[in-house]
Amino acid sequence: MKNTLYLLSILCISAQAYATPAKLLVETTITEHHETGGPDVLKVSPIYTESGKQAVVQVGKLEYAVTPALLDDGTIDLRAVLTERNGDKADVLAAPTIKTKIGQVAEIRIGDLAIKTKTSVAK
Repeated sequence: MKNTLYLLSILCISAQAYATPAKLLVETTITEHHETGGPDVLKVSPIYTESGKQAVVQVGKLEYAVTPALLDDGTIDLRAVLTERNGDKADVLAAPTIKTKIGQVAEIRIGDLAIKTKTSVAK
């Protein structure tokens, strides 16, 4: 009996170690707001990725790299980096970490830019 329980424990640990990461849908909208007139949607980008893998959205000189991780409690940990590229030079404009619920929109505002990201479990 003791050997059977030990074997079952090893099988459970092995199955968890090789579990496939969750497939996620990262929907990002980048908008520029103007003092006069309404906002301009610069990019709408749905990207499929795995939990813990980076998704990158580019629009002009801006690069938005976001890594969503599905946590054990069912929430999403978003780690993002917004970079502005000028030739070989890259300036990091922001690098927030946000914890959200699945399907909840997280918004980052930097000056006139608004970046909204919603992460869902892919179907």
